[in-house]
Amino acid sequence: LKENNMSIIFFDICSIPLFLIILFVCFSRKMVRGSANKLFIALVFISLFSAIADLTMEIANNTVPLSDAAIVVCNIATYAYLILRNATNVVLLLFLLSLTRTTFLLKSIWAKIIFFLPYACIIIMLIQNPFTHNAFIIVAEKGYQRASLMYAFYGIAALYGLVGLAYCVYCFRYLSLNKWGALLTIYVLSHVAVVIQFFYPQLLLEMFCTALGEMIITLTIMRPEERVDSDSGMLSWTSYQSDVKNIILSGERVQIIAIQILNCREIRNFFGDHRYSQYISSIAEEIRGIQWKYPHHLNLYYEKPGYIYLIADIDETGVNDLEEKLLSQSGEHIHQYAEMGIHFEHQMCIILCPEDLKSAEDIINTGHKFNKIDNHGQTTFYAHEVIASRNFAIETHIEEILEKAIKRGHVEMYYQPIYDVKSDTFHSAEALVRIVDPDYGVISPSIFIPAAEAHGLIIPIGDAILENVFRFISENDLDDLGLSYIEINLSVAQCVEKSLPNKIYALQQKYGVDPKRVNLEITETTFENISEVTMDNVKKLIEMGYSFALDDYGTGYSNIQRVNSIPFKLIKIDKSMLDEVGTNNGRMILEHTIKMMQSIGKKLVCEGAETLESVKILKWLNCDYIQGFYFSKPIPADEFIHFLEKNKK
Repeated sequence: LKENNMSIIFFDICSIPLFLIILFVCFSRKMVRGSANKLFIALVFISLFSAIADLTMEIANNTVPLSDAAIVVCNIATYAYLILRNATNVVLLLFLLSLTRTTFLLKSIWAKIIFFLPYACIIIMLIQNPFTHNAFIIVAEKGYQRASLMYAFYGIAALYGLVGLAYCVYCFRYLSLNKWGALLTIYVLSHVAVVIQFFYPQLLLEMFCTALGEMIITLTIMRPEERVDSDSGMLSWTSYQSDVKNIILSGERVQIIAIQILNCREIRNFFGDHRYSQYISSIAEEIRGIQWKYPHHLNLYYEKPGYIYLIADIDETGVNDLEEKLLSQSGEHIHQYAEMGIHFEHQMCIILCPEDLKSAEDIINTGHKFNKIDNHGQTTFYAHEVIASRNFAIETHIEEILEKAIKRGHVEMYYQPIYDVKSDTFHSAEALVRIVDPDYGVISPSIFIPAAEAHGLIIPIGDAILENVFRFISENDLDDLGLSYIEINLSVAQCVEKSLPNKIYALQQKYGVDPKRVNLEITETTFENISEVTMDNVKKLIEMGYSFALDDYGTGYSNIQRVNSIPFKLIKIDKSMLDEVGTNNGRMILEHTIKMMQSIGKKLVCEGAETLESVKILKWLNCDYIQGFYFSKPIPADEFIHFLEKNKK
């Protein structure tokens, strides 16, 4: 090489390791799934080979006159460079379209023709160049020489560049600021490099600037923590949210399939984290197999602990077809796991966008909550059916419903009587909260309690419960109703609230309620994870005269020694134990539980008695108290008082 030409090829030389580093980063971070990732990798490969071709051409053309071998090498390298370098403009624009979920703009044949026609013109000009030499020529005496048609190459490259730059500016709303800035940077760098190299052909800046731009994209856009879930190898939950948002913005018509793995927690506990990730990856591979067999383009996403999402770019005629393939070809045929007794228990929801749902928030909510409707074992749901369900509407607007209930006093108490076996009377009652919404009616605590805990609203709801029950006790003569006390459930959040004793004391003073009229309940789950604050609260409330019951006994792992560590007045046996009383083992477990608790001075309440037969069994087993639908379901305060007055005898 000539010493004064070293600086000319220096930038090309530097660009090659940069491209290799980018590829290493992409593959080592498993950034190979999804159309955007694949297009970016294709872009880097094309750029790498462009740089190699450009460097080869320069080295072969460096010593004039050229040998015959040098002329052949120089021609091959020049054709390769021009084909590949111009292809980078096309692939970069495709990458931008894929990143913003707007590739559907190229679905029509005319859109494809318009998009690829300029590049096709470059190929045609290169095909005819050996005969006309009107693009470039390589001769022994002068080496590489441009011809007049080369300006057309620059013009077409500028056309793709300007269109891409304009579309990048337009797509500001689709991307975060740093991602938008990275895409803008690669276009600016490329344009500046092309202009400089046009006027100074020996200064090979184009590929180096391209490498810098692609490195910026790697660092800002192709980040694995955002784009790929490292455990499953699928696209990440963040990518799904971003793509759904862009689908809505662009108006693209897609089918979204949300799959919930119902037994994901059990499988994870069985396998452990690492093996569970392998299991999820196996499911993903099974689903991806459909893409190879059938003409459907799928993007696959994963959300912990067990949600899989598919976005399918298909026409209307392919919707039901794809659903049938997923149902018939994914799941149980993962043989190595099925043989272990691990089955793919799932439910899925088919969402047509934008026909069914028109906002990203609604699509994401539907993917999480579609199986909240009364499904009776249904496996496949359709979004238009789901959104018409009352339960789904409640789940979707639950935060708004809760806030309104707290502000406007829609938190109401229902009461369920507890039957005393020995006296053959109703001895006490449990206060059970309901939300009575003006739009949705009575809402079950199984729906709103988990939501209140998730949204940080369980404390104000707990405060409303305490207020309502203390008011009820003060306004009614419990002795006249035949009741000794009312039971109030305390949430986990209330138990760890340091101000709980003070709150209850303030209500006691406000309503003049005797603490003996209130029995506070904590669940077995709360008791198993009891904290120092909770223990202090329990002790203070017992000192104030309040008694405690352990609720849902039989659903956790408490032992008799731990139960005896707190002076519980009552142990409430969960309905699940009564459900098994029809079997010999179930009856023996219940019988021994009752005897064991009574032997250490505890009173037993058995919950969930729904039939006369179960009541007779509990009486035979000498249970102290019985609670269940056989006597009464939870009913509003006025109905409850009327019920007690009617059943005094």
